[in-house]
Amino acid sequence: MLTFARPLTIAAAQAGGTAEPQSGQLSLPQGMGWDDWQVVRDQHSQRGTVRVLVPKGEAAATAKVRVVLVQGPKPAFDSPQAILDNVVQTAKQQCQKVTAHSIRKSAEDLIYELRGYGCAGQKGGRYLLQRIAIIKEWELRATYASMSPSDDLPAPEKAQAIKLLSSVTIVPATSPKASAGWFLITPPKTNSHYDTSAPSSKWKIEEGAGTLEKCRELQTFLSSLVHKQGNPNDIEAVKDARCISMDDPGLEGN
Repeated sequence: MLTFARPLTIAAAQAGGTAEPQSGQLSLPQGMGWDDWQVVRDQHSQRGTVRVLVPKGEAAATAKVRVVLVQGPKPAFDSPQAILDNVVQTAKQQCQKVTAHSIRKSAEDLIYELRGYGCAGQKGGRYLLQRIAIIKEWELRATYASMSPSDDLPAPEKAQAIKLLSSVTIVPATSPKASAGWFLITPPKTNSHYDTSAPSSKWKIEEGAGTLEKCRELQTFLSSLVHKQGNPNDIEAVKDARCISMDDPGLEGN
């Protein structure tokens, strides 16, 4: 079965909070090198944004590097360092060895390198540069990741990557509410069958597809693909796939 990468989950609002944060949007200033990149995923909701970029002229599936921008409500963690500590703790559960080195640090902003070795489902090393910033009521994570095993980036590439990540900001949105993106989801497997009665938060997010029309096109494509491959389990998995809005409250906890 064709496996889609699960998108990054946008952080949920702080526990106990009922009011959604004021809408904001990511800004990529000109003159920083962003004109050499193309957006291959751009999903929005009132709760945040996920945007993925690759160098122009490279296909999303084969790009050598990728930048992932995630904007969500400020979490309960009291500092970027506390967020990093949580990232490292999670990575240690997935990798045999993890190291993190801070490059730049302040009370509201942190850029660090992370290396992981022996990570589940990955050959070789795992390397990324990430910036964590707390901007008013938002958390911003800007990640520059190489798509092939690497212990480090060449010095000029690292300098440019840090310049890019440092330039990302969050500004007030031009409209009260951004249009919602859509996810294609499939039901969870329980006791050897797929449970379509399970709440949406338990379903598997297969892919983010932007508009509802694109999501339905993706659903048709995936259904056609698994029928051609003829695996009964895969056919059963996608039979009841559905499209759901990124704003749907049923996705909370997914």
